[in-house]
Amino acid sequence: MHTKKDQYILIAEADDLLAAQLKKGIEAVSGLPCVVAVTSSEAFTLASRYSDQLPLAVLDTGLTGITESLFYVTAEQSIPTLLLTNNYTEAYSACTLSPTIIDTVIKNSDVVPNTVEVVRRLNQNRNTEVLIVDSSASIRHYLSHILKNYMLNPVTAASGTEALMKMEAHNFSLILIDSHLSDMPGVELTRSIRKNFPSEHTSIIGISGDSDLHISAMFLKSGASDFLNKPIKREELYCRIMQNLKMTELLSHLEQLNTLKNKMLGMAAHDLVTPITGVQGLATILKEGYAGALTMQQKEIADAIVAASGDMLTLVTDILDVSTIESGLLSIKKETIDLSEIVTQRITLTGLSAARKSIAIHQNLEPELHIHGDPKRIGQLLDNLLSNAIKFSAPESTIHIRTTKKEQLIQLIVKDEGPGIAECDLEHLFSPFSKGTATPTGCESSHGLGLHIVKRIASAHNCSVDVASSLGNGTQFTISFPLEAISD
Repeated sequence: MHTKKDQYILIAEADDLLAAQLKKGIEAVSGLPCVVAVTSSEAFTLASRYSDQLPLAVLDTGLTGITESLFYVTAEQSIPTLLLTNNYTEAYSACTLSPTIIDTVIKNSDVVPNTVEVVRRLNQNRNTEVLIVDSSASIRHYLSHILKNYMLNPVTAASGTEALMKMEAHNFSLILIDSHLSDMPGVELTRSIRKNFPSEHTSIIGISGDSDLHISAMFLKSGASDFLNKPIKREELYCRIMQNLKMTELLSHLEQLNTLKNKMLGMAAHDLVTPITGVQGLATILKEGYAGALTMQQKEIADAIVAASGDMLTLVTDILDVSTIESGLLSIKKETIDLSEIVTQRITLTGLSAARKSIAIHQNLEPELHIHGDPKRIGQLLDNLLSNAIKFSAPESTIHIRTTKKEQLIQLIVKDEGPGIAECDLEHLFSPFSKGTATPTGCESSHGLGLHIVKRIASAHNCSVDVASSLGNGTQFTISFPLEAISD
């Protein structure tokens, strides 16, 4: 029975205080004990004694009496090595001494946190798989050897087809793709990967030895995160790999935080619906006099409570919808529906709000315009468009709504006679919680969620949303249902 030997990290540093600080920080992030040498001879002895137990060595190039033989020991025993050095020139020269030298850290006031961060990154690399796609066996072997020194887990593929097959079974944080593969161009493979693996999940670095100056742009436009020229410089490869892995992890972390935010918003909004509805109901009972006659002042207070609770309920409902949409849980149950019939129903429901401001709603609806959609969500889309039009229209104005079939599209058009939208506001019009410079004409509340919901519901139905507006000339929204959304 073979017992696995304990592992250590070698630190060779003459400054006792600095060595102690490095030892404390490195042990905290790596979970491995450190052995410390204060002279080059001690470092040489420890490197030889623990050669098969050292996953990493941290060596100071300024150590008194240090010789190239120490670097040869780390290379011979394949011990990944991190150098502490005084300047970049010395660092560059040191990197040529051994193929196992991973990186260099300049000895300045931040040497301890910088070194600890590099070790933390290397330790994290142990759980990271990297796919190398290159038709050359020697290049695959060379890159695999380098990546193992970085404590990464390389997986190789000799062709684009093999790479796509391996991606079905593995989650790769990073992919290195050569421009010339045996079965397809590297940029084509990059495009194929990007269809299913966004940048927050996988980084892609294109590699090429071509003299074509456009190859880097072709890779980047095809979805690559970065690009490297051959011959590959080890120090540059390391920097690019670490930067791309860090970026992918940051994007993934942001995505997780956004999911958590949506979940918390949804939970909070859901829990608020019941008490707000209760307040609204009780205020309505008071307002209608079912609990006894009210004075004029008391009735005004009850009216204010009903209006305020109604606004709160609208906001909470919108937040619930947004959290559902942003979480990717928007449920769409399509069936054949008559768009004009849905429009008529929603106008009836929103007519009271328009009547309060003496706003007329003019309809021009073509009959039997059948689409394939979710009647509840299409109704919600209409409610938001009509509510938005009423909110920003002046009293005594008119809202025009029509449905029509045009060039194999069925269109829903809502146009108001309001103040219009400033050009500076158009870019962010559909962003959540975005409010433009225009204000509601009847002191209504505006939370900036309605149009975001419209856009997302339309997208779920493969519809486009077009806006035509200018200051002083009203606003027109056009929802276009494409041919594939139209029922035969």
